[in-house]
Amino acid sequence: MRAISYLPQFFHRPIMTLILAVFAFCNVNTAEASNNGDSVYRFLELPGSARTAALGGNHVALNNPDATLFFANPAYLNADSHGNFGLSYLNHVTDVNMGFVSGAWHFDNIGTFAAGVRFINYGEMRRADAAGTDLGTFSANDLALTIGYARELAANLQLGLAGTAVYSSYGDFSSTGLAMNAGLYYFWEELNMNIGGAVTNIGYQVSRYDGRNEPLPLDIRLGISRRLEYVPLRLNVTLHSLDRWDMETFRDEGDSPTFASNLFRHLTFGGEIMFSENVHVRVGYDHLTNEELKTSTRLDSAGFSYGVGIRYRGFKFDVSRNSFSDLGGITRIGIQTFL
Repeated sequence: MRAISYLPQFFHRPIMTLILAVFAFCNVNTAEASNNGDSVYRFLELPGSARTAALGGNHVALNNPDATLFFANPAYLNADSHGNFGLSYLNHVTDVNMGFVSGAWHFDNIGTFAAGVRFINYGEMRRADAAGTDLGTFSANDLALTIGYARELAANLQLGLAGTAVYSSYGDFSSTGLAMNAGLYYFWEELNMNIGGAVTNIGYQVSRYDGRNEPLPLDIRLGISRRLEYVPLRLNVTLHSLDRWDMETFRDEGDSPTFASNLFRHLTFGGEIMFSENVHVRVGYDHLTNEELKTSTRLDSAGFSYGVGIRYRGFKFDVSRNSFSDLGGITRIGIQTFL
């Protein structure tokens, strides 16, 4: 009853009315949104922190979330996020460089705000015409600025919203876009369980590369996280791509995957071993990545990940390693502190 009686006060606040109006506008303009390979701005799908990368991907129900995670679920933001600033960097396959910067501020009786920047640089690439004539080089970059907001709906229940402005440039072609994320996050004290859900990348292109409209990588996720009662281990499971059922890959050769195969391709698994309050070891697995990138029918490391988190004198250091089979792996490092 407390949550129900609180909702009218919450939604009549001017700031929430404005944010929800923008969210509804973007939703109307996303009729063609999809999460397949034809979508644009795919870098928005990459994990925003080394912690969630080590756990297999963008989980939406992690315990004790920090401000760097609001890219995946804006409802992670809460009063404990105040003053939390984080940096993350990764050198992707083929020497693509990517970085994240984020920070959060909490205001009593208003809510928690966050801002973050994601950038990716693809380096210099050779330019050639249809006949193969060398025309020199060109550069390619992606940039996204995200503003997030969350507040408590009821005890242990958070609602979050975030808006993202995107700029993408590939040589002579460029594009801009707008996207919105929305999420819920709940802590079930009796079961020591976290439950979360998020809808990400609802939006559209404001300007297009070559006049052709391309959908944004819409994703709907649901997840749970629970600590085992007698073991210092927290398990995380997230269902992703719930906006579509069929998760076909080139290996299917035109045949629809079985029910079991489809189901597991929607799942991301993660485990966090808590050796102490200051040292956590993490492992993760994304079955879809394994199915897309494995090189044979034998056990392949594609889709597996691992990492460690260490707290030391007011700083938190996170490192993750994700495998892409024969394509190699990527290492991500992150650092956080409270200012």
